[in-house]
Amino acid sequence: MKKWFLLLVVLLLPLVSSCQSMQPASAQVPPETTSLRREIQLLNLINGLELTPDQMRFILEKAQEAQEIREELKGEADTEEMSAVLEEIRDTLMAGQNLSPELRERFFAAKADNERLMDEYQEEATHLAQEIEDILEEHQLYALEQYVPCVIPPEGELRIGQAQGAGGGAVLERLRAIPDDRFERHKEEIARRALERIREHVHGAVILDEEAELERIESLMEEARALSDVEFELQKEALIEELLEPYEAARPPVEPTAVIARHLLDPAIIPLLEEKLALE
Repeated sequence: MKKWFLLLVVLLLPLVSSCQSMQPASAQVPPETTSLRREIQLLNLINGLELTPDQMRFILEKAQEAQEIREELKGEADTEEMSAVLEEIRDTLMAGQNLSPELRERFFAAKADNERLMDEYQEEATHLAQEIEDILEEHQLYALEQYVPCVIPPEGELRIGQAQGAGGGAVLERLRAIPDDRFERHKEEIARRALERIREHVHGAVILDEEAELERIESLMEEARALSDVEFELQKEALIEELLEPYEAARPPVEPTAVIARHLLDPAIIPLLEEKLALE
């Protein structure tokens, strides 16, 4: 229930999504730009998680171990053979000829060797990611599950490290604080935006009767506004649970381990953590 309660922060806050790629397909991005973009994305994640110095040191150690494993496996890969095979395949196709059985066999053998090395790295990376997962707090794990790489985080969005605590309550309190006349004028729009956010974050949600669902959301909002302060504190989690309950089965699970392996074990995070620790 806690994760659903916290998800309401994401669903109802007015977000201007700057996390989506706006780059034209034909654009040629310089490598240094790509590198800087990735560093900024990782810094947003580091800052958002509000890692302690001890956590940063631990993650740095595991990221360095992952880098050493990558370099070791890279040394085992026969890149020259794969390049030679691909070159020969290209020349053969350019000449309009059929690929020989020997050339096919060489390609699949080189491909299988690369896949073996990749599987070996994935196994090692998963183990390292699980070690990192063990030292993170619950709200940090929740933040990782919700993480979308961004250069500029949307304005008004809570820092992901603040997910635990009053975040969900703050959203409902803002809803309760809207003057009655303004709420009556805009409640349909607020309900529709809430439904749109749910659809965005809960892929696969099936809504058979949209108008009935909007009425249900409006009713729950009105119920939250009608409660006394004491009643609101006692019932707010139940209200959120009621709001999100129809979508729970459709929400795809996100494994923190996979997110950690992809982002916190990225070699680009190593100099960033070193610099952050130097500033402590």
